Amino acid sequence: MKYGVKIKKIFLASMFMIFAMVLFLTTNTVFADINIDTTVNKYHYECDDIYYSDGYFAHSATEYDPHLATLSILMSKYSMNPGNPNNKDDTDWYLKQSNRVKGFFELIGFDSFLPNDDYKSRTSFSTIGVGCAKKKVGDYTVIGITVRSGGYFLEWANNVYLGDGTKSDYMHEGWYNAANKLISHLNKYIADYNITGKIKLWMAGFSRGGAVTNIAAGLLDNDINNNSFKAKNVSISHDDLYAYTFEAPQGANINSKTVKFPTDDIYNNIFNVVNPNDLVTKVAMKGYGFTRFGIDKFILTKLYAPAAYDNARSVYKKIYSESHNDINKYSADDFVVKGITGDKIAGLIAGTAAGGFVGGAITGVIIEKMTGIVSVDNTKANYDSNIVTNMFLDELVNSIGSRETYCNLYQEFTRDLMLTMMNDDEADEKDQLMKLIINILLESYMRKYGKGSLLKLVYPNYSETAISNLVSLAAVVAKIYIERPNELISLITNIGNIFQNHDTEINVIHLECQDDYYINAYNKKHSDDQLSPVALLDNASLVHIAFYGFNDVQVYDVNNNNNKVVDVSGHVLGKSDVLKCDSGYAVGYYSYITEEKMELYL
Repeated sequence: MKYGVKIKKIFLASMFMIFAMVLFLTTNTVFADINIDTTVNKYHYECDDIYYSDGYFAHSATEYDPHLATLSILMSKYSMNPGNPNNKDDTDWYLKQSNRVKGFFELIGFDSFLPNDDYKSRTSFSTIGVGCAKKKVGDYTVIGITVRSGGYFLEWANNVYLGDGTKSDYMHEGWYNAANKLISHLNKYIADYNITGKIKLWMAGFSRGGAVTNIAAGLLDNDINNNSFKAKNVSISHDDLYAYTFEAPQGANINSKTVKFPTDDIYNNIFNVVNPNDLVTKVAMKGYGFTRFGIDKFILTKLYAPAAYDNARSVYKKIYSESHNDINKYSADDFVVKGITGDKIAGLIAGTAAGGFVGGAITGVIIEKMTGIVSVDNTKANYDSNIVTNMFLDELVNSIGSRETYCNLYQEFTRDLMLTMMNDDEADEKDQLMKLIINILLESYMRKYGKGSLLKLVYPNYSETAISNLVSLAAVVAKIYIERPNELISLITNIGNIFQNHDTEINVIHLECQDDYYINAYNKKHSDDQLSPVALLDNASLVHIAFYGFNDVQVYDVNNNNNKVVDVSGHVLGKSDVLKCDSGYAVGYYSYITEEKMELYL
């Protein structure tokens, strides 16, 4: 009798375990809060399918959720301005900037959307559009926080405003100030809507919006960790702050004193999805200590995942086409290293300058003459924009000097340049800007060939200090070219392909490819073509090591039993030679200044 009872108990326990396993295997997330409805609903908004569940907020924020990641990039997409204003006085357009994301929130059940004043007015150097909405989920109030992630116009000037660090604890000053504006609006929202009790925060941003989101999430994590969360009458834990950024520049800094180190565990609820081939994600530069708070997750590239790359791109292109995009216009992976030899570029510039061209006319002349002398560098077939942009930015930091030098000599000019370039009233200053840029590039060559100062000729009203700073900037550009000629030329000739990696729609598709809701939807429609989700990479940051004077190198990992990670012993790398290693590439690079050296990219 007792034996029969025991068998019955074992049977019931087994059935319970089977039921639990089935429940676990048929959901992608372990739902911890039984008061939260885990039903997944599908919506359609603009041209996108949207999958939403309150269950996305039932697990710890430290668990990367591919579904919440996709939802977050869509929130960031809809936060962007709908086109351009008719003119700078088109107040009706500015008032409606946040209408798209308001509709998105309402679609998935969030209410009481409140944009800040900056989201309802013309952009300026110091604005940042922020909007909040809320939803009751189980025992919590979830507050969604969106940051305007496109159509920045005059805010571009803020992006290049690093500051010297004294007013921002070494973080990027422009984004640090914007992040504090976000936090202030959040606190105001909680007070205005009399929110009390337990809350969860869900925040996301793309590009500039991602940089601001990243810093704001880092500051909030520190407040939570220090029990100093500023909003009244609410409580929040570390596990209840969900932060996702996409193609975010680097605004945190390893030299900050008032916050934990950017990779500390208190930031393991912040996930940054990064395409390594996107130039934007590499500024502000690591050479000045800049990085991101939290965990970076990388989109697959040929350099980082050569074995999985072809399949990953095949999946991507199918999902891209499924979303009614023209695959023939996709060129983000078509990076080709090109170059011009030093004697040819010097002759080009000298001849153009001697011809008496200034301003807009010179642009067409240079482009026309460059066509015949730019050639493909086949010796760098394994290079991608990741390597080239890293090399270029390393040299840029070396040429400029310290962060303080940038702030003292170039920051104000760069800010004014951006204000002119990115104006939202399509002013004629853009033509003037192009003339200025080209004349800066020509300045050092004019001086070299004894032609005097072109800048003083073209801009007689510039002060001596301004001319001096621009001449200094011309010297920086010249030094970069001398040290990294092919990298600079490759950036110029591939700039369209490089910036496709920063395109919002392209990045939305990358996130859909790692989300089985979208893959399963594709498979349901195409029974003869079954796809699998494409995973993101962890810990795929690029390590650059340069060796001067010799080419016979072995590198060991001192943190892993001194295991050999790269061995190129016995192989002497020649000019622009590329050798594939188990953990990356060894590159023989010819520098006009340092002559032969070897560089490792791991």
